[in-house]
Amino acid sequence: MPSVSELPTLPGINSALGMKYMMHKATLYEKVLRDFHARFRKQSQLIATALAAGDTEAARRYAHSTKGLAATIGATALNAAAYYLEQQLSGQGHIESALKHFDSELHTVIQGIASGFGIPDSD
Repeated sequence: MPSVSELPTLPGINSALGMKYMMHKATLYEKVLRDFHARFRKQSQLIATALAAGDTEAARRYAHSTKGLAATIGATALNAAAYYLEQQLSGQGHIESALKHFDSELHTVIQGIASGFGIPDSD
């Protein structure tokens, strides 16, 4: 069974925690990480677009879905940033600073996955 030490270094991700959630199945974990990259790499832009359109509820849903999956892959700082953003969107708080922090944490995780698994930049 592949271990955590056989995984690439993934900035912003606690791979030991992620592997635990994936029942220590490295192949499954890599698939989930690659899927996370594909699905969430544009999440900050989706949230910003929703906010610009006045759709705070859609922005909150985007933050919520990121929060859940970030926890699943072991991206604890991103999970916390998504949680904070979701809270700010729910209460009309400090949305701009929360989104900036969320974007920074998301960027770290997305770039780490791309670098760790050799995913080319498709922007």
